[in-house]
Order: sequence, then C-alpha cells, then structure tokens
Amino acid sequence: MAVTQLTDLIVPPVFTQWVIDHLNDSNNLLNSGIITNNTQVADLTQAGTKVTVPFIKATAYKAQNWTDHTDIQTEKLSANSYLGQKFYQTIALSQTDLSTIISGAPTQEAIAQAMVESWNNSDEEALIKLLTGIFGVDDIKNAKLMDMTTVSPTSSEFSYAGFLAARTLMGDQSRKLTGIAVNEATNAMMDMENMKDSNPPVSADIAPLGTFHGMVVTVDHKIPLDVSDPKKPKANAYLFAQGAVSYKRQIIQTKTDDKVLTNGGESSVVQNSIGMMNVQGTGIKPGFTPADPNFPTIDELTQSDAWEVPEGKDINNINVVAYTHTVDPMFAQGYIAAAKKKQDSNADPKDGQDPKGQDPKTGK
Repeated sequence: MAVTQLTDLIVPPVFTQWVIDHLNDSNNLLNSGIITNNTQVADLTQAGTKVTVPFIKATAYKAQNWTDHTDIQTEKLSANSYLGQKFYQTIALSQTDLSTIISGAPTQEAIAQAMVESWNNSDEEALIKLLTGIFGVDDIKNAKLMDMTTVSPTSSEFSYAGFLAARTLMGDQSRKLTGIAVNEATNAMMDMENMKDSNPPVSADIAPLGTFHGMVVTVDHKIPLDVSDPKKPKANAYLFAQGAVSYKRQIIQTKTDDKVLTNGGESSVVQNSIGMMNVQGTGIKPGFTPADPNFPTIDELTQSDAWEVPEGKDINNINVVAYTHTVDPMFAQGYIAAAKKKQDSNADPKDGQDPKGQDPKTGK
C-alpha cells in the first residue's frame, strides 16, 4: 500500500502562510483584546536577541497663564526606548508509515490546525510567564497587585468586594478594564455564585464564557492554582485594559523531512518561529542576560530581575492588575489530588533509598 508522506501533503511556503492566516483568527488572547499585535516592530529576524522600541516620554506640563503681553513658553517633547526580548521556538510533528496505513493519511488542514493550536498554546504560556515576571518587580507589585490573602485573610475568596478593591489600583482609569483572565477553579466559582453579567454587553461570539462587570471572561488553565494550603487554594485573576500586552509572533519557515529507516519509516514537519511579548509600559532591563545569550527562553520571562519600568513610562499607565484570591476547595479537588499524589510519590522511597530516591550509601 502506498503511503502518503507529509512531504507529499505539505508545500512549505503555502503551509507557512496558512498557519499565519489562521493564527490571528483563532487566538483567544488577541480576540479578547488582552494582547495586541506590535506594529512598531517590523522584522524579528534582524540581528540580535533584543528589539529596541522607541516611545515619546509620558510627561505632563503645567498650563501657563495666557496673556497678550507675555510670550508663550514652549516645552520640548522627549523620547526614550524600551527593550523587547525575543524568544525562539520550534514545533515539530511527525507520523510513521505504519500509523498512516492503520489510521488513514492525515490531511494538510488537520496538521496545520494542530500547528495553529500549538502556537496559540505557546502564546498563552508566554503571557502567564510574562505576568509572573513583571508582578515580581517590587514597583509593579506594590502599585498593581491586590493580594486579598494578605489584605483580608478571613474573606479572601474571589468576590465582588475583592474585585472592586483590585480595580481601585487602576485609579481613575478603571473604566479601561475590558477583560479578566482566570483559571478553571475561579471561573467555576464565579458561575456558582452567579457573578457573571446576566445581560452581557457583547455577543457570545466575543465572550463565549460570559462577562463580569462588562469585562470579557477568558479562562486559561495555565494560570496556576496554589494548593499548598488545601483549605485555601490560591490563584490570581488578571484584569486587562484593551491592548494591555504587546505581542508579535513571526513564523519563519516550515520544513519537511522523510526518514525511511527511522521507526520503520517516518515523516516530519517542523515550523520555526520568533516571538516577542511585553506588558505595555514595561521592558527588558538593558543588563539582563539570558543563561544562553543567543537562545533566550520563554521560562526566563518569569524572572523579575529581567523586567523594568523604563524611564519616561508612568507605572500608573500599566494597564494590567493582578487580584490574588482564594477559591472554595471543592473547585480544586483535582489539583489537590494531583499535589497529594506527587507528594506521596516523593515520600515513598524504594527499599534502601531515601525520599529523594538516592541510595544512602552511594548517594546515587
């Protein structure tokens, strides 16, 4: 029986463009307005692992008295720039000849859809890691994070009161908030408590999970749930203004490959990409150096010492707020069970080994 290889199905330039065309359509973060495409950065393939993006400094000038006998004094606009960190990623899919014969040859559309979903999943992961990093910066944490487990430990569950307290961190700009991102546990609690708007201001196409105080609800399972205290599982909800996060992903190339001897015959498709993401009003510190300077990773975005508020940017104009809260343990049973299983596994050593799985005599 003849086998249809991925190299037969996929024309790399056409496949690349197909993925690019469908990324924006299916990206929930883009569609919710949480992130916006960075149009200031033209080409991520240019030399270097960082991108310099200029901006006009946010400077407020005092109004002058206007008379017909004094000159009007002009003020100068000044500029600065922030650094964006590029990260390099690749996704590879493969099939064996036998699996193709058994299941039927996959179509180009199915493979492309899997690639699109993989890139969108990577974007969600990058956003959560990015938020972890910037909310570790003391100035940002002090100005934009409301931790109800500290402020009100006895009533820290997700609530209207906690949300309203978090919203005050936007000052008179709270009306800008258009989106809220939560994990499944928080979303379930919102549904149980009937907190979502009964008459959403937008259609179900835009907000399939509903709205909360007019904000589009996005559920992201990558927002962690801390179950170190099973009686008070803890998570963050992130409140966003439109376009609060700047983003660019550039699909560089697609390659296919056939290996007739590997696994009885195997064909693969590989797609390479360069991305960049930052919360508007923040940038990478000029002195920040990834562990491997030429190949920075998404994980390094979680490091608080990687980020800064550039001189000339007003921290009050950072349009993201973090609301730390607890949820009812009934919505965290899966997380709690998984954590307990992991703990029990670490505490159940094999004969002659310590809890770390090491032989006490050899240390191995």
